[in-house]
Amino acid sequence: MISPSTKTSLLKYHRWIGLALGVLILVQGLTGALMPFRDELTRLIHPSAMIVAPSATTAPLQGIIDTARGLRDGARVTRIDYPTQPDEAYLVRIEGPQGAGMLLASFDPGTGKLLRAGSLAAWPIEFAFHLHYTLLSGDTGERIIGLSGLLIIVLAIIGFLVWWPGRRSLKAAMKVKFSAGGIRATRDLHRLGGAVLAIVLILTAFTGTLIAWKPWIEPVVTALAPTREVPVPNALITTCPEPRTVDDAVTAAQGVKNGEKLKSVRFPGKGGIVAVYFVSGTMDKPRATDHVWVDRCTAQVLAKKEADTALAGDLFFDWLLPIHAGEWLGMTGRIIAVIGALALAGFGVTGYILWIARKTKTRKAVS
Repeated sequence: MISPSTKTSLLKYHRWIGLALGVLILVQGLTGALMPFRDELTRLIHPSAMIVAPSATTAPLQGIIDTARGLRDGARVTRIDYPTQPDEAYLVRIEGPQGAGMLLASFDPGTGKLLRAGSLAAWPIEFAFHLHYTLLSGDTGERIIGLSGLLIIVLAIIGFLVWWPGRRSLKAAMKVKFSAGGIRATRDLHRLGGAVLAIVLILTAFTGTLIAWKPWIEPVVTALAPTREVPVPNALITTCPEPRTVDDAVTAAQGVKNGEKLKSVRFPGKGGIVAVYFVSGTMDKPRATDHVWVDRCTAQVLAKKEADTALAGDLFFDWLLPIHAGEWLGMTGRIIAVIGALALAGFGVTGYILWIARKTKTRKAVS
């Protein structure tokens, strides 16, 4: 049992960390609550852009890419996400010239028709995704998110230790005294909610930190657990006057994977390389993908990486995002992730309410 003086000190640390982090906690909680149902919410908000008539045939990808490039001078298509359902559209990610920002566009897979295009602000769920993971600030934002994750873990642990009443008083501590007034009820909800959801918050914050800080922790994980060598293919021909179409590259990749479902086509920035991602059918885990790299000029397969060749270190990283988003427990896990995220936002709000009430009480006592 922690002594009262120790609890007082811990509560002080909890309070000041929470005050410093409160706005970021609120943002992370609200945006995080959207992430487990990101695809479903995008369909719901943009039905005319994301829901199409199923088609037995598909339009050429090259024509879609050419149309996407024409949306902005100097634009470069970086990724095409394939439909997860038969009635779903392609979602194409487009980068403009330096500092121009990202564009998103949806296309009908059957006809190749442009359905909707706009900046991140025009796609609220995608805006929330980038705000959640990078604070719209690239690598710097990711590092801040990682630090906030560590501090959320500290808050959750301190909050539980301060709340813990001992076994004999546990039943009483599980009650919220609504009859004692709004501030007392808010305090009880803040403490009890934090105690009940501490494990969810710690797990979510820990995996989020590892995702955000992957470049920093990867050497450590690699030193402790084996990882496979990731292919870094280069284009076969530096200058290609007449490159093959992207469709040719995808067809070549499909020939290697024998009918696996396409997940996305990506253009990693290395001239002449097309990376084709497939939904892996060999691993019983969320987001398992097989990768095939193809030379754009010759449509020749350069390298591949398959999910079932993952080693211990690879599996560690592969599971971070499914655990973070709750997908590892199916629909139940996704719902728990939403509850945890909303609760985190609630702790940010109630923490400020309790601090303001405390300051107000102190001023009245002094006067």
